[in-house]
Amino acid sequence: MDEAGLQAALAQLAQDHERTRRGVAELQQQFETLIEIMIAFGTLRPGHADLIAKLRQRVEIARRAPVELSSVEDKHTVTGEPIDCESRLSLCQARCCSFTVQLSRQDLEEGELTWEIDQPYRLPRLADGYCVNLDRGEGGCQRYEHRPATCRSYSCRSDKRVWLDFDARIPAPMPPTLIALDRLTRRDR
Repeated sequence: MDEAGLQAALAQLAQDHERTRRGVAELQQQFETLIEIMIAFGTLRPGHADLIAKLRQRVEIARRAPVELSSVEDKHTVTGEPIDCESRLSLCQARCCSFTVQLSRQDLEEGELTWEIDQPYRLPRLADGYCVNLDRGEGGCQRYEHRPATCRSYSCRSDKRVWLDFDARIPAPMPPTLIALDRLTRRDR
């Protein structure tokens, strides 16, 4: 396909997308009106209205959450710079375990890792800011053998979110949104 053909195809795709978007919006408005009528006539009870409100919320979340998938084909071939994480854990506080991590198709097919429903397909984090797979008792990864390619290839050596000076073992300040790991683990209590 030549450049002009590609441009024409892209323009047609954009028009089709906009037409579909408008059609879906119109259909949604019709459903909303129908639901309001059914509630007003008592056909739907208040519990139904609550359920519909929850469904609306899920639709809004789905609209905002783009699907993000790592493009790594075989995470088992991915390697990173060796870092002695265990000896640095008391300093770095496992900050890398608070970073956003996208799963790959391979991770999904293996089915060994959970992912965020509102942000598909990212590793979920708990309220303390860390990945669900972080062992809060010891500080290691509970799913280490199944960890995603991002975790396998990551090196904190030059990451200013983690270290002011890696070689001198001077950590960066803790982000205010993250609870220090040593407050979560049994090791330092």
